[in-house]
Parts: sequence; C-alpha cells; structure tokens
Amino acid sequence: MIDNRTLDYDFPPYRPPNEASSALIRASRGCPWNKCLFCTMYKTLKFKPRSAEDIKRDIDKAAEIYKGAKTVFIADSDSLVMKNIVDIIQHIKLRFPDSDRITSYARAKTLMKLGSERLKKIKEAGLTRVHVGLESGDKKTLEFMQKGVTPEEMISGGKAAKRAGLELSFYILIGAGGKDRLEEHAVESARVCNEVNPDFMRLRTLVVQHGSLLEEKKNSGDYKPTSPIEKLKEVRMLIENLEVNHCKLASDHFTNNIWVNNTVVYKGVYGMLPQEKQDMLDILDRTLDFLSVVEGEVLDATILYDRGMIHSL
Repeated sequence: MIDNRTLDYDFPPYRPPNEASSALIRASRGCPWNKCLFCTMYKTLKFKPRSAEDIKRDIDKAAEIYKGAKTVFIADSDSLVMKNIVDIIQHIKLRFPDSDRITSYARAKTLMKLGSERLKKIKEAGLTRVHVGLESGDKKTLEFMQKGVTPEEMISGGKAAKRAGLELSFYILIGAGGKDRLEEHAVESARVCNEVNPDFMRLRTLVVQHGSLLEEKKNSGDYKPTSPIEKLKEVRMLIENLEVNHCKLASDHFTNNIWVNNTVVYKGVYGMLPQEKQDMLDILDRTLDFLSVVEGEVLDATILYDRGMIHSL
C-alpha cells in the first residue's frame, strides 16, 4: 500500500551507507561542482537549491514518515552553500527534537569559504557532522580527476569544520591514482588526514562506471586501473602512513570486497586509530599472503562490474 504522506515528498537519490536509518531531507538538487571524472551521480541534473517553503513542507512530512528517527541526513551533495541553511537546520531540529545527529554532504572548498565562525553558527543550529569527499590527498590525482580543489584547500576546509566543533568524515577513493600514482595517492592521502585529523575515514574503492568521463580516460590509456592486489597494497600503505588520533576507519561499502571465484575473502578493514592500526595491517598482510598462493581468479568490484555481474553501485 502506498503511504499518501510520501506522494509529494522529494526523496534524495543518494545518501552515505551509514545514513541508511536516517530521516532524509532534500534541501538542494544536484551538485554545484559536478565535474569530477569518476562521478555519475548528478551528471544529468543541474544544481538547484529548493525553496525554503518546499523544504520545510518536506521536513514536516518527514517528521511523520520517520517517526522516532534519531538521525537526519540533508541532501543532495553540498547544501551548505545555501544562504538559508541555518534556518533549514533549525526547522529540522524543531521537528526532530530528539535527534542526536544531523549530517550533510559538503565540499571541502565550501567549508573553507564558510570558515569556522560561519560553520559554528551552522553547528549551533543543529548540524553535527559533515561528509566530505577527500578522494585523494595527491595534487596530481585531484587535478586529473577534476575535483576542483587542492590538497591544501582540503586541509583548510577540514580544519575549519573541526574548529567549528563539527564531526568530520573523510571519504578516500581507493584506486583513484591508478597504477601510475598508487604510492603518491596513498601517502599524500594519509598526509592530508594527518594534518586534519578527521573523526572518521571511510574507504571507497573506485569503480570506473560506464558513461563516466573517467571511462573515456581509461579507454584511451590515460588512466590505468589498479588490480585487486594493488588496491590492497594501496590500503596498507595508506594505513601505515596514518598518524591520526581518535579516528574511526571503516570500509563500509561492498565495492571494497575482494572475491576468489565466488567467495568473498576480504570485506575491508575497520577500527579505531591509532589503537587498532596494527590489527588492520595484520589483516591486510594475511590477505595479501593468501592471495599470493591462492588458486583461482582474484576479483574485485571493478572486474565484476565490467563483466556485467554488478549493475548497481
């Protein structure tokens, strides 16, 4: 049966995996940057902030649809650019008074431009956490991927969020540097994280999606994807170079999995840093040792996607 409350509700098309139980509020549509080579999320959608009236109407409906929700996620990709975002968050807090977490995607450059004082006001309104696509700390990789931000701007934006008291979740794209910049991508991504000290680091394995601008680079030979074993070595190098404190690292996406034939032999690494750093390195070492002698084909999400065995990412 269709719930009539959802008929005029604008559900956002994307949210982080750890926001699966959150009430979803769509404050804007699309991405204000929308030029990254690897991303296909909003390529057919022009960025547009929604009207305050429409957003508040959806917030009111969400309070009925997601009764008792303790967490709220604001979409789409960078709603903090909206001039009335404080008013929107205050209305979310009003209708979800028992919420203990309100989060949003944000570009590092947006955080940098807003600055810690403006971000403090956004936090005081009720925002608690921002999800930021670091992707890479390597300048050349960021340039190649057309991320539109430098490592130093990533650091500046991340530090602004931290100074404002917001929790910061960085996303790192495993494989972003390809074969040519595997080491630089891993080491420099660790450097940026060490400078900022995010509260969370979430690993995502890059899959070159059909129709993406990156697929053109791959087909021309300008981008050379890493193998499953190279991806594991990259993750190990990243973690080995991390010197963060009170930071939770998670591989909370199925694209991080590695298969041998039809069996998953690796589901990522998870743990608090620095306390569980060695445990994660040990898991990676054991997996690499196993894959060096295993009989059978070693597969990752990229290979399965190219073969048509995975359709939804």
